[in-house]
Amino acid sequence: MICQTQLRITFTHMLFFIRKLTLLVCLLVASNQLFALRVTFDYRVFFAPGVGPYAEVVTSFDASTFEHMSLDSGFVQAHAELTLVLMRAGTIVDARKVKVDGPVVKGNDKSDFLSIERFAIPAGNYDLEIEVRDVNASQKPAESLLQKMEVVVPAKGVFISDIEWVSAYRQSADLNAFSKSGYDIIPFVSSYFGTSLNSLIYYAEIYRSDSVWGEGSPFVTTICIVNMKDNSVEFCKRVKKEKSASVVPMLQTLDITDVPAGQFMLRIEVRDRENNLVALREREFARNKIADLPNASSTSEVSAAQVTLSFAARYSDADSLRQILFYHIPIARDVDRDAIDRQIPTADLTTMQSFFYSFWWKRYPENPEAAWLEYAKSIKFVKDNFETRIKKGWQTERGRVYLQYGSPNTRIVRNNEVDYWPFEIWHYYSTDNNLHNRRFLFYDTTLMGDMDLLHSDVPEETKNFNWKELVRSRPTALNMGDSSIRNANNRTDTNSRDEIENLWYSPH
Repeated sequence: MICQTQLRITFTHMLFFIRKLTLLVCLLVASNQLFALRVTFDYRVFFAPGVGPYAEVVTSFDASTFEHMSLDSGFVQAHAELTLVLMRAGTIVDARKVKVDGPVVKGNDKSDFLSIERFAIPAGNYDLEIEVRDVNASQKPAESLLQKMEVVVPAKGVFISDIEWVSAYRQSADLNAFSKSGYDIIPFVSSYFGTSLNSLIYYAEIYRSDSVWGEGSPFVTTICIVNMKDNSVEFCKRVKKEKSASVVPMLQTLDITDVPAGQFMLRIEVRDRENNLVALREREFARNKIADLPNASSTSEVSAAQVTLSFAARYSDADSLRQILFYHIPIARDVDRDAIDRQIPTADLTTMQSFFYSFWWKRYPENPEAAWLEYAKSIKFVKDNFETRIKKGWQTERGRVYLQYGSPNTRIVRNNEVDYWPFEIWHYYSTDNNLHNRRFLFYDTTLMGDMDLLHSDVPEETKNFNWKELVRSRPTALNMGDSSIRNANNRTDTNSRDEIENLWYSPH
């Protein structure tokens, strides 16, 4: 029996394509981007005694963004091609291409579907290149992502796996790609729990307790939900006695009906018989709960009354508010970004108003409206200066950087240089998220006004150490032959290179 279903899938649908699936990672594509495939990735790290760690990479496909092929039976089916290339220090460790079949459904009943791939890899840092194609729609471009992965395994002692959210589970009838510890477990590929979800199911594993305390020896686990001020939500706390083993699985359901809106952490603690903390694991999640409370605490929860009396209630047009919320993606945390991507496109006005107010209240509880109005100025600037015919302002690279890091102190614009592609260099003395002396270089090889981010010295941003040559690779005539273009791309113009470097290092 399935204990819970939170995704738009059924267990029958999952078993239909289970033979094609094997692990977990997370790609977010803007939900209102023209023709975009909407695919979500997440990865969790587990450990197999005697074998070592493995990363479980889960891909969730939003069926509504995929073309469905008509079958002879009168039903329809989606097909995705998933390419995964795992690299470490620039060397390919593993690569695989799999076809993932969606469930066979009636024409209007498009159900999301999942893929699981498992990579047995030693501890270390990895890059996972992900590419998704719609097999039934060759005209749609592939969506791609470079996902960083970290695999950490303590050399000794008790430790806990990553925490995996669960959509549904049942006892395994036979071994398959979803099997763990005797259960078929369907991951919930989101850390956003909306108003309609009143249960949080999680799965985790505890390792090496037998080698520390001896096989079968007792120890205690404590599971609780805490808010961002580290205050425990008491009615969600669980204490359980366990017996030591090489792997101790934890599959539990927590009632979150009374958990208010806000950011929270699920915390798992392992304690010995003297109540000493031995191991700890946490995972953040977001809760959007519209609670009809007459008086809400100013420090712990958002009530329906607060939302009704707030600035958010003044935004009464659902379509306009939905577009405003999309503009929050560049500054949203992962859980909020996931909520905007997956929930907001179909959310009703009340839910969007609650999310809107909660978004700013969580960040600036003293004056959320003032914080929003300041951000709204940035939204207007981005729309006026960077929006194109096919992209909203926040979807452009310059728009995203402006919203995420603030207005640059210096902006060098070069749109009409003969030897260069149009480019801009932005210099920040200090960014909105407390980085100092940082730069961004954008350029446009399409000459259509939409600049790509080519290089930045900000951690986690795009880096291309050949950026000077790429900016200078513009052909000097429109009708150059292939050999001339190669010569132009390979030319070395010392003066040009020095000018670009001067603009980069001294953009004043």
